Amino acid sequence: MGVVDNIIRVYDSNMRKLAYLENAHNIGYSLKLNELWTAQFTLPATDQKNIYCQPFNYVEIFDGGERIELFRIMPSTLTRNSQGNIVYQCEHVLATLMDDVLFQYHQIGNVGVGTVFVLRYIIGHQLTTRWQLRNCDFDHRFEYKWENENLLSALFSVPQPFNEDYRWEFDTTGTTWRLDLKRLPTQFVADIIYKKNMVEIKKEVDPSTIVTRLYCLGYGEGDNQLNICSVNGGIPYLEANTSTYGIKSSILVDRRFESAETLKAYGQSILDELKNPFKSYSARAIDLYKKSPSKYERYFPGDIVRVIDKEDDIIENLPIVTVSKSDITGAPGDIDVEIAKKTRDIASSISSLQDRTRINEVYAQGATNQMIVPFADNADENNPATMKIYIPDTMVRINKCILNYQLDNFRAYSKAIEGGGATTQSTNDGGASTQSSSAGGEGTQTSSSGGGTQSTSDVQVMKPGISQDYTVSSGSHLHTIPSGTVLMVQGGGTVTWGHGGVHSHDLYNHGHEVNIPSHTHSVNLPSHIHSVNIPNHQHSITLPNHTHDLEFGIYEGTRANSITIKVDGNILPTTQPGQDINIIPYLSVDSEGKIQRNTWHEVEIIPDQMTRVLANIFMQIFTNSRGGGDY
Repeated sequence: MGVVDNIIRVYDSNMRKLAYLENAHNIGYSLKLNELWTAQFTLPATDQKNIYCQPFNYVEIFDGGERIELFRIMPSTLTRNSQGNIVYQCEHVLATLMDDVLFQYHQIGNVGVGTVFVLRYIIGHQLTTRWQLRNCDFDHRFEYKWENENLLSALFSVPQPFNEDYRWEFDTTGTTWRLDLKRLPTQFVADIIYKKNMVEIKKEVDPSTIVTRLYCLGYGEGDNQLNICSVNGGIPYLEANTSTYGIKSSILVDRRFESAETLKAYGQSILDELKNPFKSYSARAIDLYKKSPSKYERYFPGDIVRVIDKEDDIIENLPIVTVSKSDITGAPGDIDVEIAKKTRDIASSISSLQDRTRINEVYAQGATNQMIVPFADNADENNPATMKIYIPDTMVRINKCILNYQLDNFRAYSKAIEGGGATTQSTNDGGASTQSSSAGGEGTQTSSSGGGTQSTSDVQVMKPGISQDYTVSSGSHLHTIPSGTVLMVQGGGTVTWGHGGVHSHDLYNHGHEVNIPSHTHSVNLPSHIHSVNIPNHQHSITLPNHTHDLEFGIYEGTRANSITIKVDGNILPTTQPGQDINIIPYLSVDSEGKIQRNTWHEVEIIPDQMTRVLANIFMQIFTNSRGGGDY
């Protein structure tokens, strides 16, 4: 046999060729648009090459000379039938991306991060690099979040929010497999004509699937479940074709989505699929490509074909969503083609694969909690009652933040405390000279006094034993008056003083008279200042050792008449004690208008005098279950 006839080749997990399966029969495949392709084949139980068909080995399937694709053998679907054959079920090697996971929580996308980067991020988590991204026709900025998701599921979720039809393409002919994300073609490539290349055709129109109003829900639960109100004008649903079919509501729930914008885009793509009756064509056709490859096109998922049925007046351009053959060897010309306006539903194939768990089971959804911050302490105008709240980024939503307060009398619990004595010194003070105020001088007069003549008491010249006038002893003596001095004598005239000889002087008892004229006394004070000099000095105070007895009790003081409340520096309107105050509008926010995370928020109650403040902050919050340890 030629190589072409050996329509199945077997490789090990390292792509080393092991064998050709010449005896393989009942070879079939199913190629579905944007879903995981599958294949199957049968070998006689006695075929020695069954040894090569181990789970996870690869098989390359050919349809004649046309390579279909590369598949891997699945372990759980290996069966034996009554004819002594072994049937092997296979899945496309794209399923190797299911072998690796995005463990725990991953977030990527949004502003500045396009589709190519997101796809490469996912593929970059392969432990063994088999796949590489080759081409991508899209550049969107959606935000994606995955948690404990395998790579294939994460990869297939990327284009789901697109408002354009797409298809996955791949090339597995090399040692490194290539992956493309392409726009769906718009031009038809072939005709499917009833009674020409169609054995039969079945048209299905199912209006029961119509949805014209779609409510979209994502991450979370209850009141804290993500909806699209914030990006849809406050409306939680999307609408289309209500004038034609009326309002037919349905709810889309996918808890993988944590971005309202991405959830809305995904919901719109689903609504576009469901807003009209589901229409599909199932056609059993003749594979004319096998007979004349140069003349006819090969049917391939995602290609646009024109369906022509003149008997039922059917002419429509629709995408091929499934191409399948049940037996390449037994009926090589028979091919089943499903044509429908259905390009996005990949969930059914992925969810049916082995080792899959449901999204709701592996995605942490968080929980609604209540948090109370109490406060009870004294405060005054300079020392406000301050309450601090830390909001981490795990606090996904804040439903409520309520402040309630009361005022009471200032409270103390004792009157004194013990104190030891000590000698303390005041602060040093440098000396200085200081000047008093200046005083101007003046003249002042004492009281006036009249003059007069005043006689002294008589004076007697006395000699012991003699009470009469007497003559001073005579004899020769001199006086100290210089010789030649001119003296005036009584009665007029003058005499000239000369040295005399012996002479004497007579002394007589006599008195003296003092004549005092009228007069005053004056005291003159000149202008002057006084200076005081203070030297450098210090004061010491000595406190002897002592104690104060404590008197325990509850002692109340004043109560505030009014208060001011500040939240993150924002002053609240005047409120009364005991009222619930919503402080959410006053908390500081980020650039997106959300309350700031990973920071402290501060509430201050400022009284007008000393008082006691009793307060509580009540919060209802929704927290996720990520980022914690196990302590």
